[in-house]
Amino acid sequence: METQASTSTSLTPPVGPPAATRRGTLRVYLGATPGSGKTFAMLREGRDRRSQGEDVVIGFVETYGRPRTVEALDRLEVVPRLRVEYKGTVLEEMDLDAVLARRPQIALVDELAHTNAPGVRNGKRWQDVEELRDAGIDVITTVNVQHVESVKDVVEHITGIPVRETIPDEVLDRSTEIQFIDIAPEALRKRMRHGNIYARDRVETALSNFFRPGNLSALREIALRLVAQTVGASRSEVRPSPEDVVVAVSGSAGSEMLIRRGARMARRLGGLCAVVTVIDPKHQHAASADLERLRSLADQLHCAFIERYSNNIAASVVAATRELEADHLMLGESPTRQRLGRWRTTLVDRLIDELPDTNLHVIARFGVAHPPPDQVAGERPEPDALLRSLQQEQHRHGSLRIYLGYAHGCGTTSAMLDEARRRKSRGTDAIVAAIDMRGRGPCDIAVEGLEILGGLNSPGANGVLDVDALLARNPEVACIDDLAGVDTAGRTRYEDLHRLLDAGITVIATLHLADLRSTVEAMGSLLGEREGRRVVDDSVLTLANEMEIVDVTPSVIDQRLRRGEIMDSADAARALQGEFRPQVLAALRESAFRLIAEHTDRQLLAYMRERRIDAPWEVRERVIVCVPPRPGMEDVIRRAKRRAANVDGEFTVLTVRTRPRSNEEKLLLGEYAALTHQMKGEFVTLYERSVAPAICEYARKVFATEIIVGGRRRRKRFRLLPSTLRQLIRILADVDVHILAADPG
Repeated sequence: METQASTSTSLTPPVGPPAATRRGTLRVYLGATPGSGKTFAMLREGRDRRSQGEDVVIGFVETYGRPRTVEALDRLEVVPRLRVEYKGTVLEEMDLDAVLARRPQIALVDELAHTNAPGVRNGKRWQDVEELRDAGIDVITTVNVQHVESVKDVVEHITGIPVRETIPDEVLDRSTEIQFIDIAPEALRKRMRHGNIYARDRVETALSNFFRPGNLSALREIALRLVAQTVGASRSEVRPSPEDVVVAVSGSAGSEMLIRRGARMARRLGGLCAVVTVIDPKHQHAASADLERLRSLADQLHCAFIERYSNNIAASVVAATRELEADHLMLGESPTRQRLGRWRTTLVDRLIDELPDTNLHVIARFGVAHPPPDQVAGERPEPDALLRSLQQEQHRHGSLRIYLGYAHGCGTTSAMLDEARRRKSRGTDAIVAAIDMRGRGPCDIAVEGLEILGGLNSPGANGVLDVDALLARNPEVACIDDLAGVDTAGRTRYEDLHRLLDAGITVIATLHLADLRSTVEAMGSLLGEREGRRVVDDSVLTLANEMEIVDVTPSVIDQRLRRGEIMDSADAARALQGEFRPQVLAALRESAFRLIAEHTDRQLLAYMRERRIDAPWEVRERVIVCVPPRPGMEDVIRRAKRRAANVDGEFTVLTVRTRPRSNEEKLLLGEYAALTHQMKGEFVTLYERSVAPAICEYARKVFATEIIVGGRRRRKRFRLLPSTLRQLIRILADVDVHILAADPG
């Protein structure tokens, strides 16, 4: 049984400087969207920390009139706000000097990306937070993923809504801990309809704009992968060699998006990013405004900015790339408008010739505008109707919602019971079908106001699911704690889900990643032995309509374990040597983020196909490597696999058959297919007359973000690109055509 109950006391907070002179910590509650519950979680932690005797104050919190958030302010000291007059209006900001003078141990500061009113000492709230940390004050704060500078362009491309406030990525890099507040897209839309986020007169507008299901899924996946990447980087002891990236920009409208794309690539590869722009000396005055704009963005993203004055663009870019010894060069390619352009030497031709040892990334037709989803031809389906139709196709009426924890003690039980109470308060017949009440005092509080199937002396209250009794009771919603538990017949209770769903019962359940079959098989030796461990088959994930991760950091799990909130002291001592070791918890946590991201990605793809969106959204990398039936492509496949792994992307090997193949070619492709499957990739053969159009059509179908072309060789100077590669660059839109560096051998 896991709870996250918090208590408050009437302790008088001590006033005075912190005991130690050190830099304060920064704990960030990260959400995918407004309304996810970040502020509520921050205030709940503030109350918990205060109840433990720590000196906590609210530096700034914006409640937006949300009842639960207002209620969460209970008995927390609030530092009065600073009132600033601006253009006849009085604006309220955090009074930084007042918080510094108060000198608490912990300051709660909402909305990290907020822009302060003119006249305030710092332009951004994150700069205020840095001052608090410099003074030795620990800060707990909140931010949404769309406000992270490096993903701003991706968010704007997907939602069509400008993002006006951002924080530099390094602010998150310097944070002590990041905790993700998850909510499934449809759950957030329900929360919106109930008036828990915006006033009711704004609900329909919000649901049809920013809060569309596709937007919410995309933002959620971006956030999940961002946190997984951060967790993975922090726990990795052996890291691959960093790879540096150069981005060549012209100052056109697409240059900012290209810089952000290059910065994201460098970040994933652990290297540095440099921006190079070549200016014609005759037009340098006209380019000054564009230069300042690009220089400012590069500075925010911590990219070097290099200006070269020349009328020979190719030579200047080549020189800069060689000087920096960069591994990757990225540039955008606009379609030529000249009638004979396709037969003339291009910038890409010259760069391939001059930089054979550099990976070249050509963003094909970069910056091409695509109609937003709502403007695509055809009638737009209503999301709830689409969900119902999908359920009917699967021949069941109930739905399954899973709260996933990466380890016992995350708080999944509390999250499940909280939802049951919310549903019951709205008139839903919700009961607790299985929960272990034995020896856990907090459970009495956690289940207060909820019916337990069969009462306190029933199997359900002892952690055993009575399926027949549940079917006879036939509630609308049943809560089942821990799908790895057992039923009255001794079966693992995830095996009972089909019967319950077919009966039309909606199931809210909890699941721990350490009990999932794939996790046990991959990490069994690290998890250690646990008496009576039962394994849940991964097929349960395909049943789930919605999954949410209940995230807490490993340090919080460790504290709960040592306080006896998860298991007794004897079991805790053994657990600390097994699956509760810090490195194991970190690995499990990263895996949980990636698992939920995969689930979200499947939903997002279904949404994009339903809406007939044909332009890739750079939410997850989907890497295709093209191989012809010729010898020597094994290394190309392996390099492409490493590339996909580095960006946490899907990996597909693609070959196009335009004519009958010889036995030798069939044998080669069979070997390539075996190698691909060995590396957990997909091998696809297309049967078409022309190679480039076939590749492009398939790339659109699977929303590929990167097409890798290998087998590169040093060529005679300025020979034209192969026709297939030229066609790919000309036909594709917003896709990275990655030309691998020449094989050193």
